[in-house]
Amino acid sequence: MKRMQKKTPQRKRGRLRWLWVWLIQIAAALLVALPVSLSLWLGGAVHAICMWGVSPILGFLSGLIATRKGLLNHAAWIAPPVMLFVGYEIAWGYPPQPGPVFLCGLISLVGAATGEVLNQRQKKK
Repeated sequence: MKRMQKKTPQRKRGRLRWLWVWLIQIAAALLVALPVSLSLWLGGAVHAICMWGVSPILGFLSGLIATRKGLLNHAAWIAPPVMLFVGYEIAWGYPPQPGPVFLCGLISLVGAATGEVLNQRQKKK
């Protein structure tokens, strides 16, 4: 028979760590998405650089860091593109062009996969 292990507060906190990581990632992605959306005031070229360059790069880093901190890589890529969409809706009242949002999602997915590979390599050592 298996011995019943007593659940300690430390162990209980460890089970919900992914939720905290995801909530922090969502908040951080929204805090990045709002200035990126408001960059439209600075002109079309600056806004294009922010939407097509800055948000995907930060999405990559967000997915990578969230996966490394314990969030499942299948969920770590979702927050950056969704918050880019939500941030644009909050700032302007209408949705952004779909291209930058999809690019942000794709690059965030690559970041989450990179984080998972790094986690697996760390376990092997």
